[in-house]
Amino acid sequence: MSLTLRQIAETAAFASARSTFLIESSRAVTEQHLHNYWKCCRGRTMDWLRKLDALLSEAGVTPPEDHSRLWRTAEPLLAEVFVTEILTRVWATTLTAADLHRRESIGGPIARNTLKSHTEARNRAMSLMVDGLHVPVSQMSRVDCLRRKAERWSDLLIGHLVLNYQLDEFAFESTRSVEFGQSQMREVIKATDEPVWEFVLAGVRLAFSSTDDVELPSDVWNRGVLRSVLGSFPADSFDGTGTFKSIRRVRIERGQPDSDRVVDALLQSSGVSNRSGLRSSLKFSELRKRPTE
Repeated sequence: MSLTLRQIAETAAFASARSTFLIESSRAVTEQHLHNYWKCCRGRTMDWLRKLDALLSEAGVTPPEDHSRLWRTAEPLLAEVFVTEILTRVWATTLTAADLHRRESIGGPIARNTLKSHTEARNRAMSLMVDGLHVPVSQMSRVDCLRRKAERWSDLLIGHLVLNYQLDEFAFESTRSVEFGQSQMREVIKATDEPVWEFVLAGVRLAFSSTDDVELPSDVWNRGVLRSVLGSFPADSFDGTGTFKSIRRVRIERGQPDSDRVVDALLQSSGVSNRSGLRSSLKFSELRKRPTE
């Protein structure tokens, strides 16, 4: 069974809600998890760019009255580019915040590189919508509404990190993201962290529930990205069933071993394989040595 956009957006919400686990951990994210994340993001982006360029080229030689046929191919691709950017931005902000907290440069270069590549794909997708395909506004508006929804949720989910670590560069609208962050912090102080994030997760599920029937073109890459993100969390972030613990509980129980076993349990229901079967020819080591800007 393929992953859905809703599941990917939910993962972004979980990663944001539990970002403190990783940021405050005594161990940095392993190079293996960073490399796998970068590799899967890169492979997915290259596939996106190739498909988007092909659609742009075909649109240029296809009569406008036949563009609806091209749109049926483009729509799930565009939806995937826009919605998966939520997780890309959440993870980029989290890795950079962890670097700032540790006063090191571990995940920051990877975070910026993957977000830059995703932004390139996003810009190409926007060009296809604005200049490439001539389809009824009613068809185009569905995807555009999804894009704007993804932007708002991205800013909401990274709001607390933007506020606490001055990382407004990762927001679509920094003012909106800071306001979201301030609201989240007020609610956490008034009650506990759990009700706040349960409400946020419910909102994400509702917001993207209509996308469950979208057949995503990058399922293998998406699974690799999710595995790398979830695998980066310390083992003490999860209970024995692979469910995230509360922040309070983790702060009491710090110091358990590697998280791969519990991540496997968490992803078992989605059928995510331990072996991605993906290979990369780029030199990750060169990117890894770049200082955080």
